[in-house]
Amino acid sequence: MKTYPYFKILFLFAFIAIVGCSKKENPLGAPTENLSITLSSDAGTNELEVLSVDQMVNFVITGNDGVDYTSSAKLYVNDSEITGSSYTFSTTGTFAVKAVYESITSNILNFEVIAETERALTIDATRAMNNQTITFGLLDSSGNNTASDATFYVNGAAISGFTYSSATEGSFEVYAEYIVNGETFTTAAKNFSVYIPKRNVVLEDYTGTWCGYCLKALAAIDSVKVLTDDKYVSVVAIHKKSLGEEPMHFPQVNDLQAEFNIPNEFPQTQLNRTVPWNSFPNSLLYDYDAVTSIAGLETDLSVAISSQISGSTLSVDAKVVYRNGSEPGDKLVVYLLESGIIADQKNYFNDNPSSPYYGMGNPIVDFVHNDALRNSLSGLFGDNIPETSPFQEYKKTYTFTVPSEYNIENLSFVVMVVKADNSAKNSQHAILGETTVYN
Repeated sequence: MKTYPYFKILFLFAFIAIVGCSKKENPLGAPTENLSITLSSDAGTNELEVLSVDQMVNFVITGNDGVDYTSSAKLYVNDSEITGSSYTFSTTGTFAVKAVYESITSNILNFEVIAETERALTIDATRAMNNQTITFGLLDSSGNNTASDATFYVNGAAISGFTYSSATEGSFEVYAEYIVNGETFTTAAKNFSVYIPKRNVVLEDYTGTWCGYCLKALAAIDSVKVLTDDKYVSVVAIHKKSLGEEPMHFPQVNDLQAEFNIPNEFPQTQLNRTVPWNSFPNSLLYDYDAVTSIAGLETDLSVAISSQISGSTLSVDAKVVYRNGSEPGDKLVVYLLESGIIADQKNYFNDNPSSPYYGMGNPIVDFVHNDALRNSLSGLFGDNIPETSPFQEYKKTYTFTVPSEYNIENLSFVVMVVKADNSAKNSQHAILGETTVYN
């Protein structure tokens, strides 16, 4: 089997368009709604709950189907299975509790058990956007917040009050000093970070294995990846069948073409969904600056992705944070991609010595295709984002049963936030099982 790596330089080669024909396909079905379970407790619902020694907590496990799974699920405290649906925390320390029903794992609840003179330091945002206000808490064993009576130190310097913000990105350490019965105590230090949100552009490549001239668009995209150090660019390859078979044909390609006025003359490449990004007329060059001039710039919203798979069922959390809040008409687009697909690729540059595909044959046998759009987990043009306040996280979870013909090890996601006019405001990409933090 042959594989062909990315090429760092886009060579000049002949400008020729090719017309592809396809019939209208029915839209893809909605992603399967698989069972998920949620773990809750009578101690509270905060990200971290503080307990006193020997406090008992009762747990409840509820499915998204409305069924109570408490009696049939297993509970784990720090990965050790317990008996029943309650647990007494008899020692100080930190504890993570989860539930498992068959192969389905719940959310994790975190507890910190402290002695009477101890205090639990909390940070409401361990990864915050620049200029975002970070609030520190100091909880006693009864769960009371005593932050107003303590002194907080960030990177060794005392601050006024119990909030902090930074205009610059970086890593920070915070601890608190407090007094109990006339004696001064110091908490253990905790870390947090501040990031500056960066613009991650989207390049959508309309292509096909039958399209011998589509390799020039692929080479241009590879060149952009080199120019941006393979960062801040999310690529979606949208395949369409012509007269023959197309192993990566995306059934809703006609709907995308209609929405974005994409002609049947491939290759066609779109920047941030709505802006054509093709070679100049009567030229072989692509406007790289149109991409590199905005990729990585500071912006006002950030996207994060986390995902997991159990058997053939994947679950992905798409998360968004705005600096200034959402805008009416904002939507969340979540695409499932597959890479490493082996299929012969027509190559009309086999005899062109200035092409990176020179001498590779026509077709190129066992060509490796990456970033092929397989399914839209959201609506094709996105799901509405409700009104979201500045620095408030919006999260939506999607589940999907992976068809047997997909290679689970090669799946990835592209998540976009788009405006009402469908133009992409920012994006993020991640492979299945990878957690990408806010960028």
